[in-house]
Amino acid sequence: MGNLLIDRLLHAQRNRKIVAIHTGEAMFLGYLLNINPELLVVRTITRQGLLTGVRSINMEDVQRVDFDDRYIRLIEFKEHNPEIAFGQPAAPDGIDTDYFTVTELLRKAKEARQLIFLETTLDDDFYGYVAAVGEDELQLEVYTQYAEEDGYTMLSIDKVRSVVWSDETTRAIELLLQQKQ
Repeated sequence: MGNLLIDRLLHAQRNRKIVAIHTGEAMFLGYLLNINPELLVVRTITRQGLLTGVRSINMEDVQRVDFDDRYIRLIEFKEHNPEIAFGQPAAPDGIDTDYFTVTELLRKAKEARQLIFLETTLDDDFYGYVAAVGEDELQLEVYTQYAEEDGYTMLSIDKVRSVVWSDETTRAIELLLQQKQ
């Protein structure tokens, strides 16, 4: 990689922007501390935006570098809003005392207008709001992890493996949706 990459890396360093550096074996997220034609030194972060350490990467191992894409912007968003993304998870009322089925959890999510994550036995998992719940099926208003509307999905309740009521991604999506209003 040449001067164009070095210029772009220096720009990211000056502006304290996260980059994603892809090598043959892995991807590293982080802030650039030092750049030269032989080596990058990166303050690495997790996908949650938490600092993890300092790593050197040989420039000859760099296959691709991503700047300011939607994944990186989501990581920056979480880093700048930790109290929301990593705050106390919400839980449905009565979860510690009542007997719940998946159908009842889905109905509670619909009543509370709670954004949930559904792990399914299908090829896809979904983020979204429950739009309707029947005896054996549900309709979900689907969103991407970047808070983009992604239509509606109908699926059988018996295909739901797990209902995630509140986690860092669902809270980040909710905050991003609130900011769009």
